[in-house]
Amino acid sequence: MGAVNHPAPVQDLAHATRFISAPRVDARFWQSWLCEEGIERVPANALVGKWQRLVVVAPHPDDEILACGALLHSHVAQGGTCLVVAVTDGEASHADAAGHDAQALVRARQQESAAGLQRLAVPAQAVTRLGLPDGKLLHRAEELQAQLAALIHPSDVVLTTWRLDGHPDHEACGRACAQACQANGATLIEAPVWMWHWAEPWDPQVDWTRLTGVGIDADTLARKLHALAAHRSQLTPRSPTLPPVLDAALIERAGWDAEYFFTSRQPP
Repeated sequence: MGAVNHPAPVQDLAHATRFISAPRVDARFWQSWLCEEGIERVPANALVGKWQRLVVVAPHPDDEILACGALLHSHVAQGGTCLVVAVTDGEASHADAAGHDAQALVRARQQESAAGLQRLAVPAQAVTRLGLPDGKLLHRAEELQAQLAALIHPSDVVLTTWRLDGHPDHEACGRACAQACQANGATLIEAPVWMWHWAEPWDPQVDWTRLTGVGIDADTLARKLHALAAHRSQLTPRSPTLPPVLDAALIERAGWDAEYFFTSRQPP
């Protein structure tokens, strides 16, 4: 995860309901609500077939786990191929900490990412790092879209963070993937990560009719949480006065027995 609430377009900052702070709704309430509303759950192969390549576009190291760690592992475990595109190295996550060393953090986060993906059985050769600047993807949108378009095949299923997720880098990746998929004919799936912080049940900004869950078995969930544990820089306090980047609510949601995605296409 990168630093939250980087500079964003004026309309995003003015839209305070997508501003990320303390969760508005408890994670356990979300689980109850999702169950009560009958949000559909499907098997992993309903979203990505065994013979399709799953392309996971992660704005920051650890987003691939928070967004779809279980789905990614399930696909690989069934013999499916994948590509994980690490868009940034997450060097801005500790920008407010005294003595912040961005290059040292880049090295640490790359190592954490490699360890986490290894725990999900993702081959090292299936990872591509773009090295774009953390917190500045809104200003590199055309470059990001062009790089993604060169990597994506028409038969791919592309999974990234939702284009209204609240974090500017997450939204930039969502939009860039939507445009690249539209141009190449690939299938797009978007994962809400920070949405669960700022949204409330039946929030009008969210098209709940597009939300689909994928159930997670106990072994896959354990692997997902083991992979997340590799990201120590995000799980420990950034300084004596700054808490971890990944708060208790995010960690609790990572332990849910399902991952949720927006599955149908819509114009970018």
